[in-house]
Amino acid sequence: MNTLIAVDVSKDTLQIQTKTKGWAVGNNASGLADLLNQISGVENPFVVFEATGGYERTLLNTMQENSVSMCRINPRRVRAFAQSEGMKAKTDPIDAKMILNFVIEKNLRPMVPMEKEFRQLQALLDRRGHLTEMLAREKTRLKNSDEMIHASIDKVIRLLNEELESIENDIDELIKNHRHLKQRFECLTAIVGVGKVSAWSVLGYLGELAKIGRNQAVALAGIAPFNKDSGKFSGKRRIIGGRAKVRKALYMAAQTASIHNPIIKPYVEHLRAQGKPYKCAMVAAMRKLLIHMRSELIKLDSGLAL
Repeated sequence: MNTLIAVDVSKDTLQIQTKTKGWAVGNNASGLADLLNQISGVENPFVVFEATGGYERTLLNTMQENSVSMCRINPRRVRAFAQSEGMKAKTDPIDAKMILNFVIEKNLRPMVPMEKEFRQLQALLDRRGHLTEMLAREKTRLKNSDEMIHASIDKVIRLLNEELESIENDIDELIKNHRHLKQRFECLTAIVGVGKVSAWSVLGYLGELAKIGRNQAVALAGIAPFNKDSGKFSGKRRIIGGRAKVRKALYMAAQTASIHNPIIKPYVEHLRAQGKPYKCAMVAAMRKLLIHMRSELIKLDSGLAL
């Protein structure tokens, strides 16, 4: 039986709520040490918190390093739950209680633990994303700005390109120096159509791929079509939610695979011949590609276990 511990995360504080009491600690090393001390005598602690744009990362890493079961949930789900309960007020203690009630109601499962090197890869990929976004903005400014400031923009573009190259070298080094990452990276890039960026993204943002079921993997990647039917009305099924960074990487990989992969290419051509729209065929290809990645990683893990 798990002991539920709900945590409302903010920049500076962690508001903690159990079934019997609530208290607050700082969102820092000493506060987390206090939290660990408080739950050290608790039977099977299960810490649940919302994603808060990165402020929860220290809590997440601390719980993983101390082998405490945990689950990170989408804040929109909790807010929708609060609204369904008629709760209009919003304070940290109220939010912590609502997270606790949400967990009790929904019977959530703990997250699959992620090894340290996978978390490091995720951090580097996040930084790579920041740099590519800034680079795209500067390139756009170069096209629609006065020539007087072009020299300044060019300077920033050169700096961003250098920093982007440095981050990508760091990613290559990280993968090369960690056996598990390297084996999985080589396994994924051996699939026709899966380039290094796509492999990085799947490993960094869906590192638990080989440890979860097919349907869960497809849902987490945001490529599971959901029905939209009511009575006699039958609407188009659409994909929604999931991890956008994984979905973007899969889309790029599926585009290449639809041209060169000997299995994906005829599959897409068959769907297109049946009159399926291009994007519909691509989503189907993404799903097939992801399931194949999962299968190959499971085979790899099975071989390593022998």
